This record gives sequence, structure tokens and C-alpha cells, in this order.
Amino acid sequence: MNLGLAIEECRKLKGATKSSLAEKAELSPPYLTQIIRGQREPSISIIKRIAHALGIPSSLLIFLASDDTELSNISEETKRELRSLSKHLIQESSESSSESQVFW
Repeated sequence: MNLGLAIEECRKLKGATKSSLAEKAELSPPYLTQIIRGQREPSISIIKRIAHALGIPSSLLIFLASDDTELSNISEETKRELRSLSKHLIQESSESSSESQVFW
């Protein structure tokens, strides 16, 4: 599982800075950076706060963090499609929320 990579991907798709994400998740920027770099393993409550700050379900963040061995019972094609669709939905939700309100 690479939670840090998933957080970074989602953050970039949302157009957020690390500091704005940390603030919205009520985390210190250094702590968030340590999570992203894989130097800290956050609790599920911290993962939920980060996902909430990103405006996505925590289950989606965890899915995007999953590596191929954790998804071994899913075909490669299905994994690619699910990841692609997930990222598209994150981008789409970011675009729609920026039209209706300022998210960051």
C-alpha cells in the first residue's frame, strides 16, 4: 500500500497545496509530509480526515493506495479501469465544486 502516493495524486487532482490540505485536515504540514513520504503510518481516523479534506470517501483513498498484490483477485484491465474512473471522478468533483464554491 502506498498511501502517500495516493494522497499526492488526489491532492494534485484537486488542485490543492500540501499546506491547504494539512490545514483542512487539521494536521501539521510536517506530519502530512511525513505521511506522504511513508515515514509515518496514520491511524484510520487520520486517513478519514485526509480523505474528508480531499472531498472523497476514505475507501476511495485506500483503494487508490492499494498495490497490485492487495488487488490480486482483480484482473489487470479491471484495476486500470477502476483507477482511471476513480481519478476521473475526483477531477470531476473538483471541477464541479470549484464552480459552485471555493473548495481551497
